[in-house]
This record gives sequence, structure tokens and C-alpha cells, in this order.
Amino acid sequence: MKILIILKKWPGGVGSVVRNVKEQLILRGHNVDVISRDEDLNLNFYQVFKFRKKINKLVGDYDIIYTQDWSIALPLLFPYSISKKKHFCCFHGHQQGLTKILQTIIGKIIGPRLIVVGDSLKRRFPKSLLNYNAVDYKLFKPLNKKREYIGWIDKDTEQIKLIEIKELAKKNKLKVIVAKNIPYTKMNVFYNKCKIFVSIPTNIAGYNLCWVEAIASGVPIVIGNKEGIGEKLKLNTINNQNNKITTRQELLDMGLTWEKHSNKLEKLLNKYK
Repeated sequence: MKILIILKKWPGGVGSVVRNVKEQLILRGHNVDVISRDEDLNLNFYQVFKFRKKINKLVGDYDIIYTQDWSIALPLLFPYSISKKKHFCCFHGHQQGLTKILQTIIGKIIGPRLIVVGDSLKRRFPKSLLNYNAVDYKLFKPLNKKREYIGWIDKDTEQIKLIEIKELAKKNKLKVIVAKNIPYTKMNVFYNKCKIFVSIPTNIAGYNLCWVEAIASGVPIVIGNKEGIGEKLKLNTINNQNNKITTRQELLDMGLTWEKHSNKLEKLLNKYK
């Protein structure tokens, strides 16, 4: 199949997911192109008609259009500019307020051609395919480095703030290391400096990829909550850092691999050929 994946922007978790999915689909013999709205097309959310016009010039050359977010799917649905059967969409998280209503409408329209990455999204969209994200175990692995930091990623979805991370570091007699604008391929080095990694996402989280990346990288203490894939993981809490967390091997045993993710995706795409 010839597949076009469209995402909002490359930086962040969705970009990491798309890179891995593209690689796996190519290994399976598919032709895959990826376009980002922000970087490749130099557009934003409000330039709906320009976005639609540019995408409409491309869609005829592809068997599958795979959008990554309701806001990317929306311009292609009202009115329909491409066949419903060739349009698939993935939701990576929850929206709030008015955008939550729009996301719900888009999800219901796409129905069984919607892919979601976590249980809370599956509960909202029962007709969707639940397909957990995964981790690149070749990239994210222990490096036997000295671990002397509390690590935190500076992103909008975090409930915990840097000042709280600094307080936690002081209590544990550790330094603070913050990830911001670090290339995806360099994140394993970041995790390998961490004795403790903290991520407390809000309830908009669909998966929260950084937890499984930290675990795969061998971080001994990963502090989180029950949002996203946190429902399935054993994580520490701020007040209890002595619980055993999910191990790298347990992630593999759970099937959190890009091979399995791409197998499920490919089966869904083939169903509508």
C-alpha cells in the first residue's frame, strides 16, 4: 500500500510514534510518506482551507491517508474530500472544552477506522481500535552511566512543576536535569543520567510515552500516576518511591513493541482495502 501519514508537528511524542510506525510499515513493504502541517506545510490550526487545498492535491496518489489528531482529520471530513474508507485517524490524547466536543464528533464519524493509544480513549470511543504505543528497545536501553539526577521533561501536559522537582531533588540529595528541545535520538542519554524520573500528566494524556522510555532505559525509580498507559504500569508515587516499578522485560512481555503496534495497524488498514 501507498500510505500518507499527516501529523501536526515533529517535536514531541507523536513525532516519535510516527517515526517508529513509518519504519515498521516500510519493513513490511509499504510505501510511506509523512507530512507535518507545521513544519512541512508551514501552516497552523486556523489555516483550515489552505491545509485542505494542499492535502487534496496529494490524496489521489495514496491508498491510505492516516491523520494524527482530530484537527488534522477535520479539514478532510467537512465536506468529505477523500473516500471515507481510505481515511484513518489516530487520537493520542484527550481534548478539553470546545475542542473535546469537536474531537468526539470526529471520532464518532471515523468510527471503526479510529485508532486510540490508551484505555481511557477506548472508553470514550468504543468502536475504535485500541493499539498501545510502544518503545524502541534498541534506542532506549541502560548505558551503565552514573545516575545522580532527578529528571523531568518540560512540557505543557505536566501537573508537577519545576519548583516541586527541585524540592524533591533536595530531599533525595540529587541534582535536577530537565529535558527541553532534546532530539529524540539523544533522550536515552538523558534517561540514563536519572536515578529518578518524574512525569505526572493531566487527564488529557492518552499514553505518556516517556514512562516506557524511562523504564526501557533502566531508570530505577519512575514516578507517575494512573493516566494513559499508567493504568497498566507499576509506578512509584511522590510519597512512595520504594515500590518496584514495571521492568524492561515486563514491557516486552506486555507486547509494548512497535512490531506488535504496526501488526495491529496493518490488519486494520488491510480490512478496508
